[in-house]
Amino acid sequence: MKQMIKTRLTVSLLLLSITIMIFAGCGKKDGSTSSDYYLRFTVSGKSFTFKGYPYASFSQDNGIYMAGIGSFQDQGVGTKNVASVLIGSLTAIKEGTYSGLIAPPGGGNTPSIFFSYIDDTGKTFGSLYDDNATNTVTVTSLTGTSIKGTFSGKIYDMLDANASPMSFEGDFYVTRVN
Repeated sequence: MKQMIKTRLTVSLLLLSITIMIFAGCGKKDGSTSSDYYLRFTVSGKSFTFKGYPYASFSQDNGIYMAGIGSFQDQGVGTKNVASVLIGSLTAIKEGTYSGLIAPPGGGNTPSIFFSYIDDTGKTFGSLYDDNATNTVTVTSLTGTSIKGTFSGKIYDMLDANASPMSFEGDFYVTRVN
């Protein structure tokens, strides 16, 4: 029980770090935002469309290529109403489907997909290692200016060791920060 709580707290911190990474580079490239960009998703049957700073940030570290995709509900930046999707790969992110585990050069393994969602009360939900086989992201379009795709899987209340899984699925069309 203690191990599960410790694991969930670690994942919560990871998710917060991911969210910060995604939005650290967020800014208006040309002084404007496009209402065409979005992150649209459903959590256990409740639908949301977030259009506040919908961005993707790409990076590479220790042999893992990452794409952080996310958005806030509106233009206000804060710690509520934010959703993100993180893709990890041993090769550069490209069009295709991502799921399962990856084995970084340094050893061990890690899920290739992490989901996070912070609701309107500030409660954090995220995916767990155990769901690596069922959490999936499909990148359908990747250009120098945007990324588009779909995702599906499960998220959990990160502070409740007995939380039941909630379905988390949707699609995104976001502008690239880099």
